[in-house]
Amino acid sequence: MSFLTLAQILEPCLGQGWAVGAYDTCTLEITQAIADAAAADQSPAIFMVYPGHTPQTDWPTLTRIVAAEVERVGVPAAWVLDHAKTLDQVKYALELGFSGIMIDASQSPLEQNIALTREAVALAHARGVSVEAELGHVRQEQELVSEDQQRAYLTRVEEADRFVTETGVDALAVSIGTVHGLYRGKPQLDFERLAQLRAVCQAPLVLHGGSDTPDPDLRRAIEIGIAKINIWTDVRLPFLRSLKEMLAGPIEKVEVHDALTAARTAAEAVIRQKNQLLGSVGKAIHYS
Repeated sequence: MSFLTLAQILEPCLGQGWAVGAYDTCTLEITQAIADAAAADQSPAIFMVYPGHTPQTDWPTLTRIVAAEVERVGVPAAWVLDHAKTLDQVKYALELGFSGIMIDASQSPLEQNIALTREAVALAHARGVSVEAELGHVRQEQELVSEDQQRAYLTRVEEADRFVTETGVDALAVSIGTVHGLYRGKPQLDFERLAQLRAVCQAPLVLHGGSDTPDPDLRRAIEIGIAKINIWTDVRLPFLRSLKEMLAGPIEKVEVHDALTAARTAAEAVIRQKNQLLGSVGKAIHYS
């Protein structure tokens, strides 16, 4: 089974009140957890690799693992490079057979963001691969910034249509108040801004920072028009907690396979909860 492009996997959910979960992976076990959850739920899946988690030298092996797992379970899936920062990363991912690229120049001035994104789109579209970019900036939870800076990071509605038109991106990640990782307080998402972005933007909208975001907020974002939600921390923490519990006693009595299988099961349980929340359960039927 070949990968679907990012555009292909998002198309069935547009305007339908459900979204596709996009899950980062860096190991065989997390890849299996994503695949098994998608198979059990009959849900489409987006597998992603983040350069900050996985060295580029490991991408070829991880690509083969993801392809094998998608083939094993037979689910509609895309394989996406998450938060690429350079064109060299984009080119390498395209050579490896990725079906989606997320180019991130969100901390650059608008003109530079447009220019780099346009170049990435040209490279990817020449290979039939979809591109997502970020307008505004979804910060890391450890970034301590003022309220004024937080507001400055939000996606500007008046820039969104221009950005999509001039770059040709297939999906747009927007900033409405989420963060990557865990929140320091209760998130205050700007749903009015999201509705305005949905009204002016022709491309599917993506929400980064899906972890630790309250379920009602994610559902509301989907109802307004979010089509893809990125999730990592909510999968990573149960995986690591399971390993920690397995290793709490004498490690001489712990088999590596048993410890990793328990962690995989913990991750799969969370992913299935997310699939249910996002409304993607049973939606694999929409893909041919």
